[in-house]
Amino acid sequence: MFINIGKSRWMKLILFITTFAFVGTAFVALIVYKLSGNIQGIAQVNGKDIPMAEFYYQMGLITRQMQSEGIDTAPLKQQIKAQALRNVIQQELLYQEAEREGIVATREEVKEYLLDIDAFKEKGHFSKDKYLAFLSQVNLTPAFFEEILRKELSIRHLLTIHRAGFYLTEDELGTYINKQLARITGEYILIKPSPYTPTEKEIQDYYQKHRKEFSGEKGKLIHIYQIDIKKLGQEKAEKEAQKLYRNLKENIPVSETEGVKRIFEGTVFEKNSRLDKKLLKETKKLTEDKKIALISEDGYYYIIHYIKEVSQPLPLEKVKEKIISSIKSEKEKQSIQKIHKEVNNILQTEKNLKNIAINYRSKINKINRETIQMLASQLGISMDKLSKLLKSGKINTFVTSSGVVVIKVSKVEPPDKNRKEEMAKLLMPILTQSKYQTLVQMLIDKLQEEADIKVNRRVIQ
Repeated sequence: MFINIGKSRWMKLILFITTFAFVGTAFVALIVYKLSGNIQGIAQVNGKDIPMAEFYYQMGLITRQMQSEGIDTAPLKQQIKAQALRNVIQQELLYQEAEREGIVATREEVKEYLLDIDAFKEKGHFSKDKYLAFLSQVNLTPAFFEEILRKELSIRHLLTIHRAGFYLTEDELGTYINKQLARITGEYILIKPSPYTPTEKEIQDYYQKHRKEFSGEKGKLIHIYQIDIKKLGQEKAEKEAQKLYRNLKENIPVSETEGVKRIFEGTVFEKNSRLDKKLLKETKKLTEDKKIALISEDGYYYIIHYIKEVSQPLPLEKVKEKIISSIKSEKEKQSIQKIHKEVNNILQTEKNLKNIAINYRSKINKINRETIQMLASQLGISMDKLSKLLKSGKINTFVTSSGVVVIKVSKVEPPDKNRKEEMAKLLMPILTQSKYQTLVQMLIDKLQEEADIKVNRRVIQ
């Protein structure tokens, strides 16, 4: 009964996990969960492991979507990793809720859905070759991919039930439109902070504190292990190499033994490396997706282990202007906050906008029947503060990126009836979806708060 719900061309094309479309690909900080080194998967939710393959699949989806939007993903690996971790945990939380509700998708539903995905069709019919080519591209087995689809469909069942009976009230819609289209008359002043010039010491201190942010030449932090074939003999050397390879792949700590030692631990830069040419060639091939290489040369096995990408900071002179801009921006923010506090204290006793304008050497500007929406846009006032402007006779202060805005409202006029009706038709579906997304996020937050969530500590290293 649910199989046709929410089928979009986007989902059919790249099979993006639609449950989290409302989360978007905004760059989020890694959520702090309990850490554990004993988890086999990427994370554990209420005792159930989330496979690493599901995490890597989610990373691939996010990366491809960002690249399709023209975003350079190379410097954003940590943010993508954090977003993928968040997505798979939230997906597992919702799937477990669907299990508790007894609305898990059946194998038949998954099969029916899979056969109807346009990306896998040729001349209107399901193409096994296209399907297998896709799986090869994303490095998944058919069984694992179909399990991902089963989770996705189950979550859709859950959210469809939660949406039943959901609606936006007329009062909610009317309040929002009034905030946007009501017209106000009055006056305002904009108080700007004084320009700030950083000292050389401040610039130097900022550079030292934020060196990691100024990426220059990129390199790879690696470890290289050497297994002595002559000393151990061919058979034993092979066994030691296989054991070491397996331990590194599974992130099991390794130690040096007879005939096995770590000969290199450091960063390899493409333009500056003293590694043997063959070792350097293999090192260049290593990435987050392929972290280990095994080669044989001159009576030794070598195992190269990729740890992470690193970069040398750019010299101060190359980033000085950027640093100056950052310091000025931070100082201006602090100054704006200070002015905002001062003005609010003054308003406890002073109600004459002219006196405040004189005190801060600011110009008084007239407001003549401007819509709140337009005024807020012109002055950079946050939309969630608009309700403060709906009361006449009030003086309100607002913090913006350019300074502190002080507005005295003398008259408020309701929106034009015809314009209000037009806006209601336009905004009803948008606001309904926005409210629903908020409720879904509230459900996820509740499930997350009640869950026992552990994250594989290796993920955040």
